[in-house]
Amino acid sequence: MDGIEDAPLAANLCRLRRHQGMSVVELARRSGTSRATLTQLEAGGGNPTLGTLYALANALDAQLADLITGSVAAAPLRVRHPGEGTRVVGDAVEAWLLDTTAGRPSSTEIYDFRLHSAAVQHSAAHPRGTREHLHLYAGRMRIGPPDETVDMAPGDFVSFDAAREHLYHRIGTAAVRGLLVITRADA
Repeated sequence: MDGIEDAPLAANLCRLRRHQGMSVVELARRSGTSRATLTQLEAGGGNPTLGTLYALANALDAQLADLITGSVAAAPLRVRHPGEGTRVVGDAVEAWLLDTTAGRPSSTEIYDFRLHSAAVQHSAAHPRGTREHLHLYAGRMRIGPPDETVDMAPGDFVSFDAAREHLYHRIGTAAVRGLLVITRADA
């Protein structure tokens, strides 16, 4: 299963598109997504892939969290238990959004990150100024831009420019888990 579960995607997609002054046709063109798919998503239907969600976020100059989360009231203490948070799934990546801070000039998304298969997850370039930071807890994996991948083992940390195409790939059969932080500073 690819996509997103339990998120206010429809309202956020429509709000962000209108804020950018874009028609459905223009957003479809910029994101490489069909007009029919966008119409379905704005109506609350569909099950978009992680790649589609990132393509839409990039076309809207937004973070993934801007599409998949509702407004978060400031709270002195917030706890997320395993499996809680908005879940996104791709060909190999499965992640739960634990927390986000959004705004200008910077934003941060924090994910409980897992690789659920040996497939290679390709991720399109994110907006300029985006970095990914991963602390690996378990398993082995390859990550980074295709011409600069690094192999990671438990305890390793990597940080890279995510404004370039990049990939995630499990090495071996052991479960891969870590903490993924995506930061964006407007350039």
